[in-house]
Amino acid sequence: MEMSFRRKRQKTIKLRTLFLKYLAVFCAGTIGLVLAIVLIFSGLMTIGAILPANYAEQQVMQIREEIQAGQQPELDDPHALFRYAKYTLDGRLLEHNLSSEQAAAAWNLLEDREFIYRYPYNYAKAVNDQDVYILRYSLSAQFNHPGMQRVLPNAEICFIVIFCIAFLIGVGLLASSFGRKLTLKLSGLQEAAKHIQKQDLAFAIRYSGIAEIDQVLQSMDQMRNALRNSLERQWKLERSRRQQVSALAHDVKTPLTIVRGNADLLAETDLTAEQEEYVRYIAESAGKMEDYINRLIEITKAEHAASYQPVHFTICPFIQKIEDQMNALAVTKSLACNVITCGLPDTVYGDPGLLERALMNVIANAVDHSPYGGKLTFIAEQIPGSIRFCIRDEGPGFSPEALRLAAEPFYMGDASRGASGHYGMGLYITQFVADLHGGKLLIANSEAAGGGEVSLTLPYEEPAHET
Repeated sequence: MEMSFRRKRQKTIKLRTLFLKYLAVFCAGTIGLVLAIVLIFSGLMTIGAILPANYAEQQVMQIREEIQAGQQPELDDPHALFRYAKYTLDGRLLEHNLSSEQAAAAWNLLEDREFIYRYPYNYAKAVNDQDVYILRYSLSAQFNHPGMQRVLPNAEICFIVIFCIAFLIGVGLLASSFGRKLTLKLSGLQEAAKHIQKQDLAFAIRYSGIAEIDQVLQSMDQMRNALRNSLERQWKLERSRRQQVSALAHDVKTPLTIVRGNADLLAETDLTAEQEEYVRYIAESAGKMEDYINRLIEITKAEHAASYQPVHFTICPFIQKIEDQMNALAVTKSLACNVITCGLPDTVYGDPGLLERALMNVIANAVDHSPYGGKLTFIAEQIPGSIRFCIRDEGPGFSPEALRLAAEPFYMGDASRGASGHYGMGLYITQFVADLHGGKLLIANSEAAGGGEVSLTLPYEEPAHET
């Protein structure tokens, strides 16, 4: 019974609604921040921690009245919000807390004026019978504490800077929150895409609650169901095809055995030379047909997933077994065999029976295409992330067509291969075994040996070392 993987849909909202919610939070936060800055500023002004913008002007006007009345004003009061310069009537500087350059510039500005504004300061002149005073001040709110006045001479700018910093922090936090929220909503879409990419179709669609995203997820769910149904039909057809091929092969073996047996019996009777030749043709053809049918049965068994039984096996005895069989095959052509191992781990995870069959198919193919007295090289090594088995021969190598099609079933680029009993199945079986192990089959021509080079790589991860 098929299980339903679709979860209950939650109430959805539009993406623009989610955006408007964050926009509302942003606007409310900005307004709240402005109100908080204004309230804090007003509170500090109420308790006298911040002096109003015209406070300095009031001080200057009071000092100016005292000077014009002939009194000696208190100009060095630490709470004074102005700076001054005292001159003689002809402009000679007597005392000041402005710099000499600022005092000279102030005299030039007010030589024939009593008040003037030059950004960012206001200037006022007070004259009595003997001296001239010029007072410089700023129309801006200032902190009451002298130390704060030196560090932060303009309280308004200080609070504007505080507002900007708080505003940027708020925008950053809100943007980060929106990004995390959107990423969370999109995670179901990413998860579904990964499952489909891996052809894992038995998963639950996790809806986001965002209408636009859920529409895409719904389409992916429909695509998942359609793909699963299509794959199930394909798997059933493929299984049926294998069963039919296997059944047909077994059915043909019976009459073929009868034909071959009768041909053998006929060969034992008195025959003419011509009849003996015909019987020999029948026996040889029946033998080839029987071998071909055995190959069909073998490939249908190899394609059955149940034949894959991976275990952790020791690599050294496995390599020795491959080497022994390679030496036995190489004797028929007096081939020199060279086995190279490099950095192999103690154990490998895989199906040793299938791997042995795959490698021996490649080695048998290399032996068939090697010249008499040539050299055959078998390399087993560990490379980053993989275990690599490589077989090189000194034969003619692969043609451009064979490089593309050698792993296809029943491909025989060289007609002579049919005579040796391969029927184009060897590299196809090797490719299938590599796929079962999550590895790769690479077919190339060796620059070092000049012949063919076939590599089978298996994924391998280094075991974690305890610290």
